[in-house]
Amino acid sequence: MFFIIALFALLAYFGKIFLFDKKQADTSDAKKITKTLNWAGDSYLGYAFLHSVEMKKQLARKGFALKFDDDGGNYEQRLEKFNDGAYDFIVLPINSYIEHGMKFKFPGVIVSAICESKGADAIVGFSDVLPNQKINDLNNSNLVIYYTGKSPSAFLLDLTISDFDLDNLENDASWRHELGGSAEVYKKAKEATKDRNVGDAFVMWEPDVSRAINKLGMKKLWGSDKFSGYIIDVIVFHRDAVAKNPESISTLLKTYFRVLNYYESRTDEMTEQLANISKIDNSEVETMIKNIEWFSLSQNCQQLFDIPMAIGMPSNDGIINSIYACSDVMRRVKTIDQDIDDPFRLINSSFLEEIKSSETSSGSQSTVKSFNVLSDKEWTKLNEIGTMRVEPVTFQSGTSQLDYQGEEIVDKVALMLLNNYPDYRVVIRGHTGKGDEEANMKLSTERANVVRSRLIAVHGVDPNRLLSKGLGDKYPPVQKAGENIRAFYLRWARVEFVLMQ
Repeated sequence: MFFIIALFALLAYFGKIFLFDKKQADTSDAKKITKTLNWAGDSYLGYAFLHSVEMKKQLARKGFALKFDDDGGNYEQRLEKFNDGAYDFIVLPINSYIEHGMKFKFPGVIVSAICESKGADAIVGFSDVLPNQKINDLNNSNLVIYYTGKSPSAFLLDLTISDFDLDNLENDASWRHELGGSAEVYKKAKEATKDRNVGDAFVMWEPDVSRAINKLGMKKLWGSDKFSGYIIDVIVFHRDAVAKNPESISTLLKTYFRVLNYYESRTDEMTEQLANISKIDNSEVETMIKNIEWFSLSQNCQQLFDIPMAIGMPSNDGIINSIYACSDVMRRVKTIDQDIDDPFRLINSSFLEEIKSSETSSGSQSTVKSFNVLSDKEWTKLNEIGTMRVEPVTFQSGTSQLDYQGEEIVDKVALMLLNNYPDYRVVIRGHTGKGDEEANMKLSTERANVVRSRLIAVHGVDPNRLLSKGLGDKYPPVQKAGENIRAFYLRWARVEFVLMQ
């Protein structure tokens, strides 16, 4: 009897709450919350619009709510819980999804890109770290570099080592000092301003990057503003949600793009919202906003998911290119041990395709940068940023004609120049092995010209970006530690791609 009475009391109590809630909903403009989407991320400013007041308000009107779990940037844990079904969707950089999602056979699909880091992740340090102002100066294992493990900071280091052949850093880990977060790295940087022996360079993300530059007087040595297509943050929905609740995904994306448009047209309100969400000063937010590019609906469609916004309008599959580029870097530095066979299994563009016709998107439209013609004298005034790492560009023996493997390597370079380093001019330097000086100069010049011609004719690289030069056998490569003399001589004949700005 006691149990029955208690049960009826509980039913009466919760029934009263339910009836009260229903009465309030029925007698007001409020919609009953019928769906809650569980999601996980961290405090990165790029995700802030998903937390915003306007986002909550617009979703509530549709009967939706978001429940957020901030894991502090623990991507491995985020993927494990996501795989177990704890979240409907997660937000994270593409490279982090590849690294941690691979072990779970990719439990979700990328449905939209949120933003790209344009300086929000950077290597900062003392000016003497790059004495020649070239990124290749980092190739010194005697340096002391602090960074956050398993994070965009670690990936920034990996892609720099990979793309610029920093073999001393690749082969000797003594320079590595891994910490638990950007705030801890900033603390070390602050210590180093008082004791130079503490460290040389520090890999951080915003707001610590701006603080290190403005408050500690450090210099940005290299950052995500120097390249494209690598550090892109995306929304990944669980495959079960895609199969069972596709309407929820459409609702979320439609609302998100409307919220993004809302704040982009109200910059003061946007700054205030971002400052409240991130709990930092408005002035710092204004600086950080410049280091993040948020993607509108049209940018997602045209630039990233190969969906033309109108008939005849060009489009690009930037997300696929980014998956390839990130996985290539990670395979080189052995973060992952296999290639991704089919990157299209990682994306689902149908939701963007669905809302494209019904939504009017605003936001900046990216344009391909145009390069004006430079004289020889103007080329000499450009600053050399760094020499890219590429596999040997091979030619038919004793000729300037590319062989099949050489064509493949040049094609890979073209993708990097167009997708990852689109803002730089490039000097193509041809080198030969030892021999007749006049003949070598002629052959190296012809080979550099052939490579330049392929980049232009096959891949549409702006010819004003490219300058080809033959250097004969005058400038041998730097011999690597432990490299035998035969391997060294084999590298003497080569083609180099030097980024200029």
